[in-house]
Parts: sequence; structure tokens; C-alpha cells
Amino acid sequence: MTLCQRASFLVILLPLLSSADIPSRVVPKGDATASLTQIQAEEEYQRGVRFAEGNDCPQDYPQAAKYYRAAAEKGLATAQYDLGYLYEQGLGVARDLQQAAAWYRKAALQGHPEAQNNLGVLYATGQGVAHDDAEAVRWYRLAADRGDPEATSNLGSMYLQGRAVTRDFAQAFQLFLKAAEQGYAVAQNNLAIMYANGQSVARDYVWAYAWLDIASQQISTCSELRDRIAKEMKPEEIEQAHDLASRKGSELSQRGSQSK
Repeated sequence: MTLCQRASFLVILLPLLSSADIPSRVVPKGDATASLTQIQAEEEYQRGVRFAEGNDCPQDYPQAAKYYRAAAEKGLATAQYDLGYLYEQGLGVARDLQQAAAWYRKAALQGHPEAQNNLGVLYATGQGVAHDDAEAVRWYRLAADRGDPEATSNLGSMYLQGRAVTRDFAQAFQLFLKAAEQGYAVAQNNLAIMYANGQSVARDYVWAYAWLDIASQQISTCSELRDRIAKEMKPEEIEQAHDLASRKGSELSQRGSQSK
């Protein structure tokens, strides 16, 4: 399971204060309670992560679900997202797509991009919610605006197919390109197909081969399509595509390392 990036915590040493140094009302009571609840939620969530990933303990999804739920009910978006994922996959809980959608929605409304994308997928496929392409596009767009590559690619697919938006190959191409440059293999595959079919751009087997070669590092079936395209290419074009894939792959790898 792909989990969200975990926040690191910085310990700050503060000077000791006497009672005379403390104002009579430092933090409003409501804010203090909210802060304490947030701290408790984060602690519960981290316990859930520990069991979900098997960090220094046996992997235990039911225990992960227990702690995720405790944190999610306190409003922690990352916990709501991960609990939704457990319901979607049936990990530690009975598979329940309605529950998955409900928890994704709670996180999505707080601006969690992966939850927004996953909620969009459920609307696009009619799982756990009534099928609604317009809602799928809305959530994909919100997540794409936050830089989520999967949502960006999914939005591209909606433009490619003309689902709840006017069919627009140029827009689809740009969205696939953006997600492909972020290292998302599905978008790399889709971009390659557009190059091979000459959709929005002149047909270019060299770029199609190169993107499929890169995508095949994550999706094995892309190599089969790459080899089919190779039959339409001259030897020198295949050599050019190999060189292009090597350079672009190194560029994406370096960019990914810098973003971590």
C-alpha cells in the first residue's frame, strides 16, 4: 500500500519559565483542546502506520485500522485517507466501497490530494457511489491542481475520452505529459500511445518507443507494446529512441531524488 509522506518532527528546547513569566491567558481554552486533540490524533495515526508497515512489529492491518479510525474520527486527513484505503482494499476490515468513499470524502474536503483522486476514481467507476463523470472530473481537477500525478493523468483520460468535458486531444496530451514528467508510468504509457497514433502531435514512433521503454520499468506490459512499435521503426530510429529513453530516464530519476 502506498502511504502518504510522513511528517518529521523537530524538537525545540525552550528556556525554563517561572509562573511570573506566564501570561494569565496564553491560549484560548478551545484552541488548547483542539491542539491536544490534534497531537493525540497524530500519535494514534503513527501507531497505525507502525502496524500497517510492520515497523519493529508484525504487520497487522486490523490494528492499523483501529488506530487509523481513532485518528480519523479526530479529523486527521491522512488517517481518513489511509482508513479509506483499507476499506477499499479490504485490509484489516471487510471490503466496503461505501465506507471507502465516505472516508476519502472527509479527507478530500480537507484538501488531501490522494483522497481527492481516489474519490474521483470511485465516481468514474461507480464504486461505492453513484457513477458521475462530472464529479470525477471535479475531484481529479482539485487533486491535479495540487500536483498529484495520478489525478493529472486521470484528468487527461477524461479529456481523451470526452467524459464530462469536451473531448480535447491537445489538453489530454499536455496533462499526460505533465504526469509523465513526474514519473507516473500510466501517463507515460498513454503519452506514448498518443505519439504512436499521432493524436495532438505528429506521429512519432521514436518518442512513443522512448516513453514506453521508460514506463516498462514500472509496468511490464509496456515492453510488449514497445516491441510492437519497434516493428514499424528503422534500426537507427530504435537506436535514437534508446538514447532518448536513457537520457530522459536519468533526468526523471534525478528529479525524483531531488524532490525527496
